[in-house]
Amino acid sequence: TFTVALVTGQSVTDVSQNALANLGWDNVRLPAPVFEGDTIYSQSEVVATRPSRSRPEVGIVTVATTGYNQRGTPVITFERTVMVYRRGRGPSTGSMPRPRSSSWPATPATTSSF
Repeated sequence: TFTVALVTGQSVTDVSQNALANLGWDNVRLPAPVFEGDTIYSQSEVVATRPSRSRPEVGIVTVATTGYNQRGTPVITFERTVMVYRRGRGPSTGSMPRPRSSSWPATPATTSSF
Protein backbone atom coordinates (compact mmCIF):
# COMPACT_ATOMS: atom_id res chain seq x y z
CA THR A 1 0.00 0.00 0.00
CA PHE A 2 0.94 3.63 -0.20
CA THR A 3 1.51 3.80 3.55
CA VAL A 4 4.13 1.02 3.42
CA ALA A 5 5.94 2.74 0.55
CA LEU A 6 5.79 6.16 2.20
CA VAL A 7 7.12 5.07 5.59
CA THR A 8 9.77 2.82 4.03
CA GLY A 9 10.90 5.77 1.91
CA GLN A 10 11.18 7.98 4.99
CA SER A 11 13.62 5.49 6.53
CA VAL A 12 15.93 5.02 3.52
CA THR A 13 18.45 7.71 4.46
CA ASP A 14 18.87 6.39 8.00
CA VAL A 15 18.42 2.66 7.45
CA SER A 16 19.14 1.47 3.94
CA GLN A 17 20.95 4.14 1.95
CA ASN A 18 23.98 1.81 1.72
CA ALA A 19 21.99 -1.38 1.32
CA LEU A 20 23.03 -4.06 -1.09
CA ALA A 21 19.56 -5.65 -1.01
CA ASN A 22 16.19 -5.21 0.64
CA LEU A 23 15.38 -8.70 1.93
CA GLY A 24 11.76 -8.21 2.96
CA TRP A 25 9.08 -6.91 5.26
CA ASP A 26 7.52 -8.89 8.11
CA ASN A 27 4.70 -8.32 10.58
CA VAL A 28 3.14 -5.49 8.58
CA ARG A 29 0.18 -4.05 10.50
CA LEU A 30 -2.07 -1.11 9.67
CA PRO A 31 -3.77 -0.36 13.02
CA ALA A 32 -5.43 2.89 11.91
CA PRO A 33 -6.41 4.42 8.57
CA VAL A 34 -4.51 7.17 6.75
CA PHE A 35 -6.60 9.93 5.19
CA GLU A 36 -5.90 12.53 2.55
CA GLY A 37 -4.26 15.49 4.26
CA ASP A 38 -2.70 13.43 7.07
CA THR A 39 0.93 14.14 7.93
CA ILE A 40 2.93 10.96 8.46
CA TYR A 41 6.01 10.70 10.67
CA SER A 42 8.07 7.59 11.27
CA GLN A 43 10.56 6.15 13.72
CA SER A 44 12.84 3.13 13.26
CA GLU A 45 14.86 1.08 15.70
CA VAL A 46 17.47 -1.57 14.92
CA VAL A 47 16.29 -4.79 16.58
CA ALA A 48 18.82 -7.32 15.24
CA THR A 49 22.15 -7.48 13.41
CA ARG A 50 24.27 -10.37 12.21
CA PRO A 51 27.05 -10.99 9.70
CA SER A 52 26.04 -12.54 6.39
CA ARG A 53 26.84 -16.24 6.22
CA SER A 54 27.66 -16.10 2.51
CA ARG A 55 29.13 -12.62 1.99
CA PRO A 56 31.77 -11.42 4.45
CA GLU A 57 31.56 -7.82 3.18
CA VAL A 58 27.93 -7.39 4.28
CA GLY A 59 25.69 -7.82 7.30
CA ILE A 60 21.99 -8.40 7.85
CA VAL A 61 20.06 -5.73 9.78
CA THR A 62 16.45 -5.96 10.98
CA VAL A 63 14.68 -2.71 11.79
CA ALA A 64 11.30 -2.18 13.49
CA THR A 65 9.50 0.86 12.10
CA THR A 66 6.34 2.65 13.24
CA GLY A 67 4.55 5.36 11.28
CA TYR A 68 2.37 7.91 13.06
CA ASN A 69 -0.17 10.46 11.90
CA GLN A 70 -0.20 14.10 13.04
CA ARG A 71 -2.11 13.13 16.21
CA GLY A 72 0.57 10.59 17.23
CA THR A 73 -1.65 7.62 16.40
CA PRO A 74 0.27 4.65 14.99
CA VAL A 75 -0.93 4.00 11.43
CA ILE A 76 1.60 1.32 10.43
CA THR A 77 4.15 -0.98 12.04
CA PHE A 78 6.51 -3.40 10.32
CA GLU A 79 9.90 -5.03 10.48
CA ARG A 80 12.23 -4.72 7.51
CA THR A 81 15.36 -6.74 6.88
CA VAL A 82 18.15 -5.34 4.72
CA MET A 83 21.58 -6.51 3.63
CA VAL A 84 24.02 -3.65 4.19
CA TYR A 85 27.71 -3.19 3.54
CA ARG A 86 29.89 -3.47 6.62
CA ARG A 87 32.02 -0.44 7.56
CA GLY A 88 34.76 0.15 5.05
CA ARG A 89 33.51 -2.60 2.74
CA GLY A 90 31.04 -0.76 0.48
CA PRO A 91 31.65 0.44 -3.04
CA SER A 92 33.92 3.47 -3.18
CA THR A 93 32.35 6.84 -3.82
CA GLY A 94 34.60 7.26 -6.87
CA SER A 95 32.81 4.44 -8.66
CA MET A 96 29.63 6.42 -9.36
CA PRO A 97 29.17 7.67 -12.93
CA ARG A 98 29.72 11.38 -13.45
CA PRO A 99 28.26 13.73 -16.05
CA ARG A 100 30.41 14.18 -19.17
CA SER A 101 30.30 17.96 -19.00
CA SER A 102 29.33 20.75 -16.66
CA SER A 103 26.31 21.52 -18.85
CA TRP A 104 24.56 18.27 -17.89
CA PRO A 105 21.64 17.90 -18.37
CA ALA A 106 21.87 19.31 -21.88
CA THR A 107 18.34 20.71 -21.79
CA PRO A 108 16.61 22.12 -18.73
CA ALA A 109 13.66 20.23 -17.33
CA THR A 110 10.24 21.67 -18.05
CA THR A 111 6.87 21.18 -16.46
CA SER A 112 3.44 21.23 -17.99
CA SER A 113 0.05 21.88 -16.50
CA PHE A 114 -3.10 20.37 -17.85
